[in-house]
Amino acid sequence: MYITFIKKLIKNALVMLVLGVAVTSCQKMTRPALGDYPKDTNPPGGPLKFYAALDGIALDSIRANFGVDNNVSYAAGVNGKAVQMDGTKNGYVSFASANDFGASKSFTISFWLNIKMSQKDNNHAVGVLSFANSKNFWGNITFYADNNAKSASDSMDLKIHFNAPNNGDNWNFAGYNFANAWPKMYDGNWHQVAFTYDDAAHIGTVYRDGAQFDKKTGQTIAFENSSNLVIGGFQEAAGIVGKYADNTWMAGFPGLIDQVRLYGTALTAAEIGALYTSKQ
Repeated sequence: MYITFIKKLIKNALVMLVLGVAVTSCQKMTRPALGDYPKDTNPPGGPLKFYAALDGIALDSIRANFGVDNNVSYAAGVNGKAVQMDGTKNGYVSFASANDFGASKSFTISFWLNIKMSQKDNNHAVGVLSFANSKNFWGNITFYADNNAKSASDSMDLKIHFNAPNNGDNWNFAGYNFANAWPKMYDGNWHQVAFTYDDAAHIGTVYRDGAQFDKKTGQTIAFENSSNLVIGGFQEAAGIVGKYADNTWMAGFPGLIDQVRLYGTALTAAEIGALYTSKQ
């Protein structure tokens, strides 16, 4: 009887040991080791200051504060969805800020646009993207497509204005018209537009579809009184320094815009090319 009792004790001990090993194994499987978790490849303070995916989910992004949209819809983008503007109704998207992008000395702006010939506006200057400045009518940054009397041309008179120190103006990247216009931009396909500024070297470089389009030395660009970021229109669309009603020559962009990225550093040509290749 005593032997039977000892055997039961040994049997129970073995059962408890097996259960203990099983529980321990389960715990190891369900709880990863310390540090074994996804990490943000661009933490706050990193080079990517602002990114708007424009996927239509509360205007979401890993870097964008929540924005508002006006008279827009969402359609297939170059990556995920894109915002579809309604130029006749002053459609635009506005973010209260671009985080700390305004503190950047060197910087990069990259975005994608898609517009058809049937949407081409030959009567207005059409706002594409604006980083606002309430002390300067043209803002800190303004990308816009100027009206083009050559209605049959698929080239775009894409012009860029930058703020210079003490509320000045840098129009050196606004001469892309006539023979210098951006070719085949109204073809209904996605095109990447990017600009980099190296503050130390005073060089501004413009890229189209991952390739250098223009480069200028001796440039001076500075952000002052930075605030809203407006996508699909001038800063006047959001009522900053006037409004469209007072500037009847202005209109909103009637096409699609996607993947707006603002960096606090001048990306290299290879990095711009990588954004193009990966459709970011």
